[in-house]
Amino acid sequence: MEHAELIEHYPRLHHMAEAGSWPGIQQVGLMTTEQLVEACAPDEATQEAILKQRRPRSYTLQHPVLGPVTVRDQGPLKEHNLRPALTDMTVQEWLEVLNDRVFFWLHPDRLAKLLGAKLYRDATHDVLVLDTTELLAAHGDDVRLAGINTGATIFPNAPKRGSDTFTTVENFPFAERRKGRSLRDAAVELAVIGGVPDVSNFVLKVERRRGADVIDVLYERSAS
Repeated sequence: MEHAELIEHYPRLHHMAEAGSWPGIQQVGLMTTEQLVEACAPDEATQEAILKQRRPRSYTLQHPVLGPVTVRDQGPLKEHNLRPALTDMTVQEWLEVLNDRVFFWLHPDRLAKLLGAKLYRDATHDVLVLDTTELLAAHGDDVRLAGINTGATIFPNAPKRGSDTFTTVENFPFAERRKGRSLRDAAVELAVIGGVPDVSNFVLKVERRRGADVIDVLYERSAS
C-alpha cells in the first residue's frame, strides 16, 4: 500500500483518550503505556500489573509534570481467547507489542463502535481527530498498520495474530484485503511505535464525547 493510497482512503485518524487528557497530551504528546510507566515510576507491583499482565481495569499514576494520568484498561482483551489466537508469540510478548505503541482508528465507524461499547458508553472521552498526511510525513518510519482490532479478543473465534499482524504501510496487503471488505474492515488500526510526542501538531479537532454525543469541542484548528 502506498502512503498516498492510505491518505486517500483514510484522510483522518481517530484516538480515544480519557476525559480530561487533552491538556496533558498538548504538553507531552501521546505516550505509550511503557513510556508512561517509565515516566511515572510506580512501585514494582504496579509496574508488573500494568506491563506484564492484561489490565482488567485502568490505573491512575502520578506523572512528574502532568500530575494524575490514566493508563487505560484492556477490558476487551480476554486472555482465554487471546491465548489460542496467538500464532507465534506468548501472551506476554503480545502485551509488550501493545504497550510500546499508540493507536489510532483508521475509519470513524470503528471509533463509533468503541464509544458505544458497553465498557465505555456511559463514560466521557477526549477524542482526537488527526490529519493522516501530516502524521505520516513526521512519523512514517514508525507507523504500522493492522487489519484487526489488536486489543480485542472478546469472542472465542478472535482473529489470529502474531509477529506478522503489524506491517509497514508499504507491506500492508490492502488490495487483497479490499476484495469483499468495506473500507472499515480492509485496514483497521494505525499504530506508531514509540509514541507521538508532537501529536498536537497534527490534531485537527478534539471533542468531548459520550457515546454518540458530542458534549463539547475542546479544540479546532483554524482554517488559516
